[in-house]
Amino acid sequence: MQKIFFIAIFFILFMVAPFVAKASDVFFIPQNLQYHNNDTFIKNVYIDTKDKNINVVRSEITFNPDVLEVIDIIKGESIIKLWTEEPIISNVEGLIKFSGGVPNGYKGSELVLKIIFKTKNEGDCQLDFSQTEIFLNDGKGTKDDVNIIENNCNIIEKQKSFIKIVSNSHPDENKWYNDDHFSLHWDLIKNAEYSYLIGKDSLVVPDTIADKPEGDLVWMGSMSYKGLEDGIYYFHLREKLQNEEYSQKITFRAMIDVTSPEKLFAQVTEIEGKKYLVFRAEDRTSGIDRYKIVETKEKKQFQKIKNEIDWKEVSSPYLLEDQGLGSMIKIKAVDKAGNEKEYEISPVKRTSNSQRFSPILSLFLILTITWIFLKLFRKRNKK
Repeated sequence: MQKIFFIAIFFILFMVAPFVAKASDVFFIPQNLQYHNNDTFIKNVYIDTKDKNINVVRSEITFNPDVLEVIDIIKGESIIKLWTEEPIISNVEGLIKFSGGVPNGYKGSELVLKIIFKTKNEGDCQLDFSQTEIFLNDGKGTKDDVNIIENNCNIIEKQKSFIKIVSNSHPDENKWYNDDHFSLHWDLIKNAEYSYLIGKDSLVVPDTIADKPEGDLVWMGSMSYKGLEDGIYYFHLREKLQNEEYSQKITFRAMIDVTSPEKLFAQVTEIEGKKYLVFRAEDRTSGIDRYKIVETKEKKQFQKIKNEIDWKEVSSPYLLEDQGLGSMIKIKAVDKAGNEKEYEISPVKRTSNSQRFSPILSLFLILTITWIFLKLFRKRNKK
């Protein structure tokens, strides 16, 4: 009897299990890696909704401020499009806070944001999520269960024998460039062999077969890649000295974005009796860095505006200087690579006193002309 009871319980659990909703996973990619001191690296924050439709993500990320500091946060490829709280960084507390929504919801596994860290000292990174909340796209604000996947990260000392790679085209690994021609160089050692590759995978390791000059290779020790698509590229290099094994890989990162922001939206609206300009843009790669605006009533000045001092850096919503809406407005979105997208708004046409009476004048003219025709018609009939 007891055996039958346990079989029944097992059968019920087996049948019900597929219908039990799993908690959404929140995790870092890559996971469980070592990094070198006095270096930078990127951690990707991901979410897996486990086939549930979600529309709000709110989280705090903690890290060891004695070991790490945040250089930048990249939001360009994020599923979050409406940031109710832009990412806030505190390198003193070791804290990142953010909150945002996904219009129409999202279901699947996708990037939330990228974090560029700089290593300060050796030790444990202590990367973790705290107070993370995810809400379902059910119209009720239902809070989802969250499963935090553990991440281990250690900072170790860099070997003095590491190859030093430099780039004239993209000198700062933590900066975005709108140049798709990536060149780099390292110093050659006599009788040494080198294995290298370039791509968007930060974890791949070059093989132990020496590469020969070919393709875009200008000369051994200097590389040049042209026409690269937008994205983050990693050049990996290994060195083999004579009578020795191949070294650990050394990596140089280049961040490329040559595409202008898209979907720049701007609209004049009234808030508490005052006229504001509300605006928002999207950028798929580096993300929007800033907005600039100019208001003027001079057409010639408006047409000549490029990058002069007339532009003023603003945030949305922006209180318009010309509350009468008689000025021409240009709003510009600039991404982190310096690419720009502009949007123009023409002044609102005001109705003058003469224009207000134009319907009456028109009616008067019509009646006058009709009266003249009638008078001429009667004269002809009399004859």
